[in-house]
Amino acid sequence: MLNFIQMEFLKLKRSKIFLLSLLMAALPAILMFLASFAFDEAQSFDVLFTSVNMYMSTIFAVLLFAIIISYLFGREYNEHTLKTILTVPISRGRFLISKYIMFLIWILILTLVTSLSTAIFGFIAGLDGFTLKLFIDSFAQLLLANVLLFLTFSPFVFISLFVTNMVPAMVGGASLTLVNMLVYGQKWAPFVPWTSPYLIASGEMANHSVNIMIPYGVILATFLIGIAISYIYFTKKDVPL
Repeated sequence: MLNFIQMEFLKLKRSKIFLLSLLMAALPAILMFLASFAFDEAQSFDVLFTSVNMYMSTIFAVLLFAIIISYLFGREYNEHTLKTILTVPISRGRFLISKYIMFLIWILILTLVTSLSTAIFGFIAGLDGFTLKLFIDSFAQLLLANVLLFLTFSPFVFISLFVTNMVPAMVGGASLTLVNMLVYGQKWAPFVPWTSPYLIASGEMANHSVNIMIPYGVILATFLIGIAISYIYFTKKDVPL
């Protein structure tokens, strides 16, 4: 399995999508940097980190994760390399797990890029109030939100295996982004698995009269259902030549 993960890193070195994902991870910080001049937004590091984490977790990450999932799981079909890879003595289940691990590592890298870019643009904008504790707390909040969001994207694995091009993933990601924008702040937001990760990580779940275990349960159920149907489909489907 470790060999597969190393292979994924080697593939990313030649992939433009990895560089584009890094740019997209820094995009919320860039937009807030511009807003700090145009609209007097984010006059302190605290406000800047809070705003970037919210926009990243509820909008940008949803679309970005959908594209990454489609790329990681659908690429082997599109490049006709899956049949060759599966000749290696490793089960299809382990192959899927290695892809999940690579997806999680990718998310960790993007989370770090988002937090670092936020700090850098905050300094460039001349904002006040930066402390190491603020940076660590903000990074931990974003990391928790992104890891929880990672769990909710297992249904997209099935979609990427079923339809191997990126169009359905992009449409699905864009649709979920719109859903997040519509339900954020509504009383049923904790029940939406792609909205609740930020509410949990930011502490905003306390504003909703919902038992904290319910959104955790929704996230876990989404993960288990997605991974189950993905595994069943992938292990039963014949590999195309």
